[in-house]
Amino acid sequence: MSENATAPTNGAAQISDDEINALADAARALSPGMRFVGRPLNFGWENGAWYWKPDRDHGEKVGATDLRSAGEAWKRWGRMDNGKVGIVDQIGGRYVDGWRNPPRHAMPEADEDLPASDDPWKESSSLVLKRLSDDQLLTWSAVYSSREGMGEFLAIAAKDWRDHIGCMPVVLLESAPDGKNFKPRLRIIGWQAFGEGESPPADPARGALLRKRLEELRQKYAAPEGATSKAAIAGKKKRGDLDDEIPF
Repeated sequence: MSENATAPTNGAAQISDDEINALADAARALSPGMRFVGRPLNFGWENGAWYWKPDRDHGEKVGATDLRSAGEAWKRWGRMDNGKVGIVDQIGGRYVDGWRNPPRHAMPEADEDLPASDDPWKESSSLVLKRLSDDQLLTWSAVYSSREGMGEFLAIAAKDWRDHIGCMPVVLLESAPDGKNFKPRLRIIGWQAFGEGESPPADPARGALLRKRLEELRQKYAAPEGATSKAAIAGKKKRGDLDDEIPF
């Protein structure tokens, strides 16, 4: 019997390693590089408060974080089929899978002369948490200066992760002054198993798949031959692609 196949059972056809690998590749292609689960957890940079939609009156205090879920994405905002402005394309993945967002100049429709407010591509980082009071899953999507607060937390957590095998950080959600505004701070107060809903282990093959997807996006949004990137983006705006204010 070939070493490239499993032994048949009850007359069943042999399943080769190639077939198994093909199914695994299909699973990666059909699954998102990052998961948005539960409710959105929001941070108010104006007042330093944490809250979840649609209820802005309840602040989060303590939650368990899922380090494996941490990742980042580029999202393209534009006119959807229903006429509303929303996310029409995105590319992103988990850090543990080897994904890191390319710099803006390496993304489609790059134009250094285009104001950030007119740029259809917006960058974000995300992290899944679990509210300890009732195990409600929450996804925090950090943008702009809030990403710095997430980075500070990940640096501290990664340093101590080896000393807490099988556990994830339990954090107190706080804020710190940042000039006239606030930035998020996740203070680690303990470690425990995340439990149900935890993100799966690292899969480097998924990172490779995402990089292939990025090349497809570059071709999709490539400027027409003979047109500058700035002109191409301006032309799309004139066609009503981003006439409405982009929501965040």
